[in-house]
Amino acid sequence: MKLIEAKLQELRDKTKKYGKENLEEILFATAEGIRLISNRQRIRIYLEDLTGGVLSCVHVSGPYIDEIKGTYFPIVSRDALVSIVFASQSPTMITDARNRSLPLDIRLANTCSITTSSLFPLVKQGRSIGVICIDDDTQEKTPDESVAEILIDFLNFIADSLDQARKYQQQILLTRRVEQYKKREAGAFMVNSAVRLIDRLSLASVLVPTIASHGKTRMEILASYSADPRLKALYDDLGSIKLGRGRSLVAKFVGDDGCINDEQLLKPVFIPDLTQQFLQKRALTEKMFLRSLYMVPCYEPDTRKVICLVNYYSRENHAFSEFEAGILQTHAEMVERVIREIGDEHLEIRVLSEITDLLKERNEKLQIFLTKVLSKATKLIGADTGSIAVVREWDLEKWLVVEDDAGTIIGAKHKEWLKKKIPPFRIGGDELPMEARSLTGYVAWSKKPKIIVDVEDETLGAGFHYSTSELIRSEIAVPIICEDVILGVICLNSLKRGYFTEEHKRILQIIESLTSRYIADFQQIETLQNQVSRLTSDVSYKDPLVSSYRLGNIIGNSHKARELVDFINTVSVPLCNRIVSWNTNNLQETTLGLPSILLVGQTGAGKEFFFNNFYNKLNEMYRAAVETGGELPVKKTNIAAYSGELTYSELFGHKKGAFTGAYSDRKGILEEAQGGVVFLDEIGDADPKTQVQLLRFLDNGEFFRLGESHERHGRVLLVAATNKNLQEEIKAGRFREDLYHRLSELSVRIPSLGERREDISDLATHFLGKLYRTYRGTDEPMDDAPTLTEGAKTLLLTHRYEGNIRELRSILLRALFFRSGKSITENDIRRVVRDSEQELPTNTHDRLQEQLAEEVLAEIAAGKDFWEAVYEPYSKNRIPRDVVRLIIEKTRHAAGRTMPQIARALGVVNGDIGKDAGEQKKFFKFKNFMYKTIRL
Repeated sequence: MKLIEAKLQELRDKTKKYGKENLEEILFATAEGIRLISNRQRIRIYLEDLTGGVLSCVHVSGPYIDEIKGTYFPIVSRDALVSIVFASQSPTMITDARNRSLPLDIRLANTCSITTSSLFPLVKQGRSIGVICIDDDTQEKTPDESVAEILIDFLNFIADSLDQARKYQQQILLTRRVEQYKKREAGAFMVNSAVRLIDRLSLASVLVPTIASHGKTRMEILASYSADPRLKALYDDLGSIKLGRGRSLVAKFVGDDGCINDEQLLKPVFIPDLTQQFLQKRALTEKMFLRSLYMVPCYEPDTRKVICLVNYYSRENHAFSEFEAGILQTHAEMVERVIREIGDEHLEIRVLSEITDLLKERNEKLQIFLTKVLSKATKLIGADTGSIAVVREWDLEKWLVVEDDAGTIIGAKHKEWLKKKIPPFRIGGDELPMEARSLTGYVAWSKKPKIIVDVEDETLGAGFHYSTSELIRSEIAVPIICEDVILGVICLNSLKRGYFTEEHKRILQIIESLTSRYIADFQQIETLQNQVSRLTSDVSYKDPLVSSYRLGNIIGNSHKARELVDFINTVSVPLCNRIVSWNTNNLQETTLGLPSILLVGQTGAGKEFFFNNFYNKLNEMYRAAVETGGELPVKKTNIAAYSGELTYSELFGHKKGAFTGAYSDRKGILEEAQGGVVFLDEIGDADPKTQVQLLRFLDNGEFFRLGESHERHGRVLLVAATNKNLQEEIKAGRFREDLYHRLSELSVRIPSLGERREDISDLATHFLGKLYRTYRGTDEPMDDAPTLTEGAKTLLLTHRYEGNIRELRSILLRALFFRSGKSITENDIRRVVRDSEQELPTNTHDRLQEQLAEEVLAEIAAGKDFWEAVYEPYSKNRIPRDVVRLIIEKTRHAAGRTMPQIARALGVVNGDIGKDAGEQKKFFKFKNFMYKTIRL
């Protein structure tokens, strides 16, 4: 029972998250809860339908779904138990439904093999809103009293959500019916006027495509008119016109997908004698004495999908003159405009209202916002399911992602039982292999909406469809774009062929235009918050055994440490004032050079650590001055990690097609961090072209994206760092002197560890505590870090550090892993130092991590795969993140730069990633691990 209660609580929590647009999801959760409580599989849910004046069956579980789904009961009736339970609000159980029930129930029970049935009212605040029926085809006992109590309690909880969703659903249906009514009225007005245009016209009609329950299209009479009421009545009796080879006159020109398949109908068609044509109901047509027909098509030029057919009949063989044909064609154009616009305005107003209200809500996460957008889009358009994929970049390729390997939703997904698993999709067009093509990937690549009328036809050709459900028959997708940058794709699906129209595309484009800027801002905020969170975590940790924290977690009583703190306190105030002034749009800012700071110091001295504390100070001041709870934008990059065009692109961005692999436009970090701070590590490795553009940017804030002639402007505080002697680089012609002077206006030297030995003991305690928290086991207390003995501290104090703070941290990491007891002793430190000096070159910056990386690579070479040699040890805290990064870097140099090459070299995959679904899944898991966990 505890397990059932836990699952019911999960369903309650899930239901709370649903909005009024999620009727199907709420019904699905309701039925699942009822199954758990009653241990029965056959469930019917009826809801009050005020638009139809009945109790409609809105959900069925078990057999006879089609037969039951179409049933309904009167709201007030003594001939149906459902109606009585609805009115009385009293549960009822019946054990012989086929013989001892009421007339309407007996009919359904016999048709659908129902023997026993338990009926429970759905009540909200004392008012009935529906009825739940739990059925069985055997004479088993109905639920006992304790089960009934639990069930009623669950239904009372769910009733409010169901009622809101029920009302919203009926409002949408009513809106569509009103639109259809307005179209019929407008169409009737237009055809009424048609018979007055030309004397010999006896009847005019408008046919529109409709999708039948079997998914095929028929032509329905939207409106007709004749001065002879009998003739109009006879024509209306024709009913819907079937499409398909040899089924009707219209079927000669229009296929059962609703598209013109005979080029004759791309222009108006004149049929002088209907008696010589194949007619759907010949006897009825002959009874009307109609002879000539002038048929004017209105259709979408790209797809040839019919919007409407306007028919003009005469009762005599009449050849319409060129003048008459012109009048009728103009008239048909007006009819088309009516079909397109009359009535749609109401739905568009609702879309605008719904999305505007949504934008006013407070949404703490992008994923929650996207889910609400998708729910509204799906409901308003009437799609069966859908998803929103967001763009992610992996290994210099852009992908669309709805959910990660673990099933966690990144974008949004509607009706998860229809789309159980959506893999990442590559963004691309015809260059992609067939198995990698998808509608969303194509739409993101082309930046244009696309409708797939028939999934089966698209699959047979060289089309763009990836099946996530065999039930899906048609699709529509619209790209989400902000400032020409693709953010994601909205994709809706239908279980009917040819469901989506140009009207639906227009509605989705309205939704996209209203939400794209909000989504872009949301993504930027989430990215910034994640970056700041990671950066702040480096600054926030303070060990309780260390008392010499000066600013943030800059440690030390040494003169050099105090100088660093004084520098930050001195420059942060005027620099923050400058940043704050950028928010005022002061025109003088366009002529003032951008501020910059140059950090110099040996490798491993702590330049980035200094920057993190400096940024943290600026961010606190920024929040106080500009925006409480906001974050000062920040971006980091390492110049040495790129080369040539990629360096330029990383800083300034590029235009689509600027170089091989530039599949879309991209902002550089100097543009992404607008109004904030950028940290450029290893500035001494910048190439000449990047140096020239960087100098121009610092002088006046101007820059060009790679491959673009449009000048852009940016405002950032640039903090650059290097371990090189830039004066020597200038003499050697590798670094521009003017850029050096521009960068070094505010310069600070980060001291080596040898220059601040009195701080080593506290630094060691700090790093050891932080490393322990990072790599401790789940059963180890957070505040139980090992301590350093006095002998260990003395040995660390006297050691000669070539790698500075980075080397100190590496020694402590190895000592933490391989310590002999609770405390780290002098012998532990001595063994680590001795082993590293014997086994690794003394000039290696990260010699301890390198040794571990080489050991792991040797295991892979000996036969272990990546999962056994790297993934599992990392998951169990046996190897650190830095070692995994080093393994990847070494493999990249040995096997190739792309992720597929690295994956094969490490034994992640063995087969063809493009063709083998299992290998592809392992590869995606590998990439997610690298980018999301290791943060490569």
